[in-house]
Amino acid sequence: MSTDRQKSFIASIGTESSLLHFLDLLYAQRALVTSSFASGGFFTGRRQSRNDSHFLGLRPEIPVNAKPRLILYFRYTGSDYRLYIRTPGPYYGKCLSISDEGLLGAFPSAGSTTFNLIDNRGSVLTLDTIKEDTLNVYLRPKNSGLVHVHNVHDSKYIYIADKGGAPLSFNLMIQERNASYISYPDEI
Repeated sequence: MSTDRQKSFIASIGTESSLLHFLDLLYAQRALVTSSFASGGFFTGRRQSRNDSHFLGLRPEIPVNAKPRLILYFRYTGSDYRLYIRTPGPYYGKCLSISDEGLLGAFPSAGSTTFNLIDNRGSVLTLDTIKEDTLNVYLRPKNSGLVHVHNVHDSKYIYIADKGGAPLSFNLMIQERNASYISYPDEI
């Protein structure tokens, strides 16, 4: 029986046809979205802006390899994976998690979403069952459906969400198997 560390790994993640990364890195600037919904009128006040920089998104008009791929630490939790961000930058050490709006983004690790890795037959994968270092998977947040591409009202960006749509296939390139926490490298 393998340990949680033995089922944990570091991999880069992307898609076959669109550049995947955090919105601010995809566009080289903060991803500000101004909502016109219930704003802008005399009684409703000013238009409201929000910063969506920390959400994952796609940018199909740019080649897939135009920027370095997103690197994640897939930490096995006994039944699924917690996805820690290992790409250098402002989100390093945070986790991929689902927001209250159902969007996938970078959030603190406390209370973060866990995910199952699903193959094209619908089977749940762990590192014990993954023999290749390059594979295609779907991500399924705990107690939800497979993640997919999602458009948000009043936003020009393409997001990743769990609200129910055609599943998005991700390709993983495993860089290190049997990976420990950074803060606990002697873990067995």
